Amino acid sequence: MASSRQDDIEKLSRGLPTRSRIGNRSTGHRLTSKERILFEAAKKRGFLKMPCGGARRNLVLVYRLWCEAEGRAFVVKGPPS
Repeated sequence: MASSRQDDIEKLSRGLPTRSRIGNRSTGHRLTSKERILFEAAKKRGFLKMPCGGARRNLVLVYRLWCEAEGRAFVVKGPPS
């Protein structure tokens, strides 16, 4: 069962309001459809594989929040951003 923090991170990634005050109002956290696919794959694999292009910093921020909520190591592979 997902915790409320995990639920809030999922809502944050979809641009919905959250119960807890996570994220930053000056930073967008809504993921595009391509970023959503990469985020879901990262949750299954255990690391985020960044493509050469087409992904914004938002993806890394949301994945980092998700890793903190899960208690997992934050691992990103791919080109530097």
